[in-house]
Parts: sequence; C-alpha cells; structure tokens
Amino acid sequence: MDRTQQIERSIIKKFRKPIWNRFVGGIKDYHLIEEGDRIAVCISGGKDSMLLAKCMQELQRHSYLQFELKFLVMDPGYSPANRRRIEENAALLGIPVTIFESEIFEVVEEIAESPCYLCARMRRGHLYKYAQELGCNKIALGHHFDDMIETVMMSMLYSAEIKTMMPKLKSKNFEGMELIRPLYLVRERDILAWVRYNELSFLQCACRRTEQRSDLTGTDGGRRAATKALIAKLREENPQVDVNIFRSVHDLNLKTVIGYTDLAGKYHHFLDAYEGRCGRPEYAVFDLDGTLLDSLWVWKGAAAAWLVSKGIAPPGDLEDRLRGLTVPQAIGQVQREYGLPGTVEEGVAEICALVARDYAEKVQLKPFARDYLDQLRRQGVPCCLATASEESYILPALERLGILPYFQFIVSRGSLPVAKGDPEYYRLLAGRFSTTADRLTVFEDSLYAIRSAKAAGCRTVALYDKAAEGERSRIKVLCDYFAGGFDALLEG
Repeated sequence: MDRTQQIERSIIKKFRKPIWNRFVGGIKDYHLIEEGDRIAVCISGGKDSMLLAKCMQELQRHSYLQFELKFLVMDPGYSPANRRRIEENAALLGIPVTIFESEIFEVVEEIAESPCYLCARMRRGHLYKYAQELGCNKIALGHHFDDMIETVMMSMLYSAEIKTMMPKLKSKNFEGMELIRPLYLVRERDILAWVRYNELSFLQCACRRTEQRSDLTGTDGGRRAATKALIAKLREENPQVDVNIFRSVHDLNLKTVIGYTDLAGKYHHFLDAYEGRCGRPEYAVFDLDGTLLDSLWVWKGAAAAWLVSKGIAPPGDLEDRLRGLTVPQAIGQVQREYGLPGTVEEGVAEICALVARDYAEKVQLKPFARDYLDQLRRQGVPCCLATASEESYILPALERLGILPYFQFIVSRGSLPVAKGDPEYYRLLAGRFSTTADRLTVFEDSLYAIRSAKAAGCRTVALYDKAAEGERSRIKVLCDYFAGGFDALLEG
C-alpha cells in the first residue's frame, strides 16, 4: 500500500467516526449531492479543502449516487513556492487538479477597507464562472463545523445580527449554480488530527498580507481568531457550548425574537404588532434611490448594459470585479480589459445616458411608497426629496410616476454646498423648511446618510433595500426605526 492509499484509508478507518461519518451525514442531512451532479471541488491549498477533495473522491467511489467531480485550484497570485506546494500535495494525495489563474491578489492589495471580504467574493465569483464553463452545476467549499459556529458568534458580536453559514446556497449571479459545504458537520480539531496523523503539510492563508502571520488553523490574529479563542474558553466550562450554538440556529423561535427578516427580504419587528408603527413625522425628508424608487438595479447593471451597447457579452462575474470602484474607475478598468476606444469621460457620459433612459422609462416606486406619501399628505406633514442623483434624469421618472406634487422642494446633486455625508447637509435642509434639524425625520436606505443625519440631530427611519444588505446590521443599530417596507409605516 503506497502513501496515497494509506492517507485515503485513514479517512475511512482511523477517522471513520469523526470525519467520514460526519461528512456523509452532512451530505444526507442537507441533501447536498444529487444524482447526475457535476461538482467542482474548490481547492485553496489548505488542510480543509484538501481533505474535502479526498472525501469527495472516496464518496464517488463508494456511493450509489452517480456524480462527476472536477478539482479546481484558482491561483489568485500565489508565490511560486506556495503554488508548487499545492501541486506537490495534489500529486501526493492523488487529486487531479485543474489550475487556472487570476489577478485577485493584485487587485485586493490596493483596497484598504475590508480586503478579505472583497478577496473572498472575487475568488468565489471566479470559481463559479470557471466551474460553469466546465459544465458544473455545483461548487464545493471546505468550510467546516467550527467555521459555522464562529460565523454565528461573529455575526452577533461584530455585526449585531444572527446570521449563519448555510450548508448550501443558490448562486444569485450564476443561474443554475449552487454552493455546497460537505464538511459542515466535521470539527476542525479532527481535521488537524488527520493532518498530523498522516504527517502532511498544507498552505495556511497564502495571502500576501497574512501568509507570514497565520498558524495551522489558518487564522491571522483577527476577529475570527478572537472568536475561536472565546469559544474555546467557553468550552472549558461547558463542553457542549459549540453544539448548543449549532442547535440554536436550527430551531429559532420567532415569537421570542425582537426582529427578523423573512424569506422575501421583508423586515418584521415585534413592535409592529405590539404597539403601533413608527409615529408621525413633523417634517419628512425622503431619499430617492433605494428608498422611494427601486432604482439601484440601474446602476448595478450599468456597466453590463454599456458593454452590451458595444456589442460585448458581459461576463457573469462583472459585478464582483467592479465592486467597490467608482464609475470612472470601473469604466477605465473595462476599457483597458476589452481594449475599448474613447476616454473615461466619454464612457461615463455614455453610461449616464443609459441610466437616464432607464429612469425615464423603467424605474418604479417601491411597494406602498405612494400609499405612505398619501398618508403624510392627509396628516399635513411637509415633505421634501433629498437625493445625490442628477436632477436631469430623476425628474422624468418623478413626473412619469406622478409623485412630484408630494414634495415642497427637491434637493439634488450640487443643490447644496455640502454632500449628504456631511451633517451640515441636513441642517441646511431644515433651514429650507424654516425649522431645525432635530424636527426632521429622514427616510433613508444607506448607512453613510443615516450616520450624517443622526449626527445632525435628525430622527431616522431606515427602509430596507437589498443593495444595502451588507450594511443592514449597522443601519439597524444606528437608526431610530428600521422598516422592511413602507407597508410597515402605514396606519391600521
């Protein structure tokens, strides 16, 4: 028996109960694999993804289900030594990997805020795209039980929400693709024991920022490491603490929850049914995009629409690749990538023309927005519209939708000497009403505007919009009232 066979045998013999049985159990419990699946097993080079690849190989050999496997390694800019180690480990373990390259490390290295989040999103987008090109309908990632528990704790401690790492997800950007996590029930301590038993050596975090600081668990001393240490400390007093966390997110009692978001994306608060709504404003200031209008999709798809206008089919991961860039930066990147003629300024003008057309012809009001404006009119509440958008393309939409008469005045881009991110913006708005900022109720969907409105002393009502999903937990903590939609603000 050669070394590869010995390593394989250890999974189903020595580590049958802690690894193999839990691996198979997770697949059965969450229906992760089905007949005819073509699964791309994504390998980063670390212990978790390498074990996942071996378990998937073993399952394919022994399962009654018929499914195909592809083993993908994306090189986001590894050092030559790290790439060589991945190739050597794959050969040792008998994993036939396909390696493709990207420049994600170079892109992320320029980003100061949340680089790890952006890197993970971009890597996943590339993996989805490449797997789909290979005819796969699923990608498998190596997240394990401890990753899930730590994610639950981190969401509560750092993001003010209860959110878990799901065992499987449908892709929002790649139609027909799913993400699965077959190691969902396998503990990290058992993975480490398997690595040591077989005297293996894998990559930890190979990122240029952290590869010199990571330990065997792949942590870098940040929030996840702190959370891992906290759970370990709690486990000393109660060995079942991680299991209890795990079970708690499998049986959530909505009757005892202050607020939650349903599957349709609508937010519910216990006070909505307990003691009424958010109260009547004295003066109402409405943001436009993402608050009154369902319009952020226009900007989200602007780059893709622009490429289509040039006769180019946009790639499925275009949104992820341009995330965090300004419109000029995005235009410049796309022009360079596709060799498009013209200046960045010309490209921006062309995109703005496409946006203006969509505003004039397609953009719609958010559900129940008109009903709430009617309610404020009956109550005699003065209203204004405060938007960072250009008046030239919002006015046609407002006229088409018939909501201009609801507002005493409109403040658009450049109307005031300061922008929405400055608290002075809301003090100036109050002056237009001949009142003070503390008497304004600001209806917004974005964190930065809610933050500056609060700093000016305004009362804030946050309206949920899926484009601000990543900011929702911070918005909910900061605002005075969070509503899933305008229907939550209507009187009985």
